[in-house]
Amino acid sequence: MKHIHIGKLIKEKFDEKKMTKAEFSRRIHIHRSTVYLLFEQKSIDVELLFAISKVLEYNFIEEVYLKRRQPPRDTVIVGVEVDRSQLQKLDLPEEFIRLSKSITRSV
Repeated sequence: MKHIHIGKLIKEKFDEKKMTKAEFSRRIHIHRSTVYLLFEQKSIDVELLFAISKVLEYNFIEEVYLKRRQPPRDTVIVGVEVDRSQLQKLDLPEEFIRLSKSITRSV
């Protein structure tokens, strides 16, 4: 996981949306005064981060948890389509399998 100050990133994306703090707090179901504290947080509850992602239309989950450092220049990234049974045979970490299932449901 990258070391990202999530509050600063949320504030940056919030400012881009030009939304009021009152509207933002209402849509993510927190008190308006808590928005100021949110922008100071180095970490955040994942459920709240999902709500914020939806409201600000930005995938914070991918930014914080899924992006990896850039591969070396001589590395080629190849996408492969597999069915569920093939995916299970790959012996991948359970979190990857859960993530892949949620991605295929949303597509």
